[in-house]
Amino acid sequence: MITRSELGLLQQSLCERRRDLLAALQGEYGDLAGARPPEVLGPESHPDETASRKARDELRTALARHDFDELQQIDAALARIAAGRYGACVECGDPIGYERLVAAPYTARCVSCQTAFEQHRATRK
Repeated sequence: MITRSELGLLQQSLCERRRDLLAALQGEYGDLAGARPPEVLGPESHPDETASRKARDELRTALARHDFDELQQIDAALARIAAGRYGACVECGDPIGYERLVAAPYTARCVSCQTAFEQHRATRK
């Protein structure tokens, strides 16, 4: 069971990370969502330049997707805090260790349930 002060620290950490992710998604990756016009390469562009640009865009898209996924996990964790269910595994209801929550404050599952979840997901691919 986590204490009230530990919960406050974890909530603060979640809110700070959320703010950082929103800034990155709106700033660094804003053009991926149409907030900024993308850099246009003209027809005279070298094929290597075009391929390099495509690889860079794919990497930025993957990074933005990762950040967005983390943002969703943070929002779910904040909702669990508001509902009084934070710190309990969403699968089995057992407490999630404070050290695990410090390492990843948006963690929703205990180690056992997370392992089973990942194994199940891996077999579906």
